Amino acid sequence: MRMKYLKQQMLLPVEEYIINKTVNIQGTEVLLLSFTIEKEKNSLWLLYENNELNEDSFDEEYPEELSVEKEEFTTNREEFLHHIKESHRQKHFHIKDMEIQGNIIRFGSSTSSPIYDRNIEGKMHLQHFVEKGLISEEWDEKRLENLVIARYDQMEDEEFPGIDKTKELSVVLRIDRDIREVAIQHPFVVKFGKQDIGTKVTYYDEALEKESYFFIDEIYSYDPYEDILEKSKQIEDPEERENAIKNITKALETVCPKGKNLAVIKYETEDKTQFRFVMKDYLEAKPVHSCSSIGFICKNDEIGINGYKQKECVMQSIDKDFNGELEIELFSKYVEIPEETVY
Repeated sequence: MRMKYLKQQMLLPVEEYIINKTVNIQGTEVLLLSFTIEKEKNSLWLLYENNELNEDSFDEEYPEELSVEKEEFTTNREEFLHHIKESHRQKHFHIKDMEIQGNIIRFGSSTSSPIYDRNIEGKMHLQHFVEKGLISEEWDEKRLENLVIARYDQMEDEEFPGIDKTKELSVVLRIDRDIREVAIQHPFVVKFGKQDIGTKVTYYDEALEKESYFFIDEIYSYDPYEDILEKSKQIEDPEERENAIKNITKALETVCPKGKNLAVIKYETEDKTQFRFVMKDYLEAKPVHSCSSIGFICKNDEIGINGYKQKECVMQSIDKDFNGELEIELFSKYVEIPEETVY
């Protein structure tokens, strides 16, 4: 390695505004270190402990056999649970902006990383703040691999405001909302088609430690290929339209083979909770990976037959003329972590 590349990993600020305050962000104690001015970027620095990075803390909630590489998953269920586990481990705060002495600083990008053995750059950054006297002895017994150092870079097109170092650096952070997926895994059977008012499924919500429920309004099928052709009419250029159809169709084939439709569930909840429904046979099937991917946007702007806001979830493929019962699983729900302001 050449010296210039090593220097790029160092923290060598031209100017630095020390904050050195501990705050609570979404239930986690966070040390606001400083705001640095460098040649190419200006950054806010944070340090916090993420105990969930410790493998032992996951043994009770997620079986050890699920901690495997992608190619070792034997079912889609294992892979989905693994992704949920990993998302819980990566604790990251979405800071929209910071107000300092009445000036607003917006952030365009951010990075965070635990201080594991091979993270030389992280250790050098940590050394800088230790030398500045910002990390007290209270941190001495904490495990390095559980410590996360994060930087939030100011928008590139914005100038750093004039800050009076003789006055207190009063700081306000605005934290954006976040979404976390939580596993449920509750199976149920429902007949294809429209449901009667009051058709309800009750399940146990471990996150709330109580029984909860949702209403099913309808199970219907959706032809994604027909939808592609209809929406592609908006593309005026014939060649561009043909390429779009070809690329989207190729990505779609792994999700819905040609000649089939996708099953969709319409449901309602009292508290507007968003669910992820998966057909049971798909959960037990072996994962099939593709370099292409496609997503579906679900409507959620109508009032359902039970009087609550209606949501939809696209599931897996079924025969076009299917009209029987489906084994479905309420696999997970999405919990919203509300935005907050930290003073």
